[in-house]
Amino acid sequence: MKRRNLISPLVLLSGLLFVMFMISCGKDGATGPAGPAGPAGDSSSGTVIYSDWLDVPYKPDTIHNSNGSIDTIGFYAIIDAPKLTQALLSTADVKVYINTNKASDPVIYPLPYNARSGIYINVTAYTQKIQLYSNADVGTTLANDGTKYQQYRYMIVPGNTEARSAAPVNWSDYAEVKAYLGLKD
Repeated sequence: MKRRNLISPLVLLSGLLFVMFMISCGKDGATGPAGPAGPAGDSSSGTVIYSDWLDVPYKPDTIHNSNGSIDTIGFYAIIDAPKLTQALLSTADVKVYINTNKASDPVIYPLPYNARSGIYINVTAYTQKIQLYSNADVGTTLANDGTKYQQYRYMIVPGNTEARSAAPVNWSDYAEVKAYLGLKD
């Protein structure tokens, strides 16, 4: 049996309709007048708030044993973040970074940080403060030549638009879907 490669009439008709549609979409009239200007938006909306590279000292987190000895169970640091409000905690993304090298040759890691060596740094944000907790003293250090290592920076990225809620919609009910998507007849 001889095999034939024919273009199906449906494919041919679809292509013809597409070409006719594209031709009919030419510019028909003059551009209308511009509409009125909308209200000014919140100037702080969408503005990323960030700190300089900060020197962050860690303090030992200790427990007092019944025999009178003191054990260090970790290390913590508190970073002041005066612009971190309760409202931003509810809507923004708070990020913290560590530069493990010098400023002129940065090696930057996002926190939380978990190294293969077992060192970790965790982050907790609350109103006007960011707390760091680690199993090692990973505070800013100063080399003999005055070079600083292990500096920290935070960024607060405010949310601009709340995501659409995932309200249950009966996708089989045309009227409900139309209302949910804001469609016109």
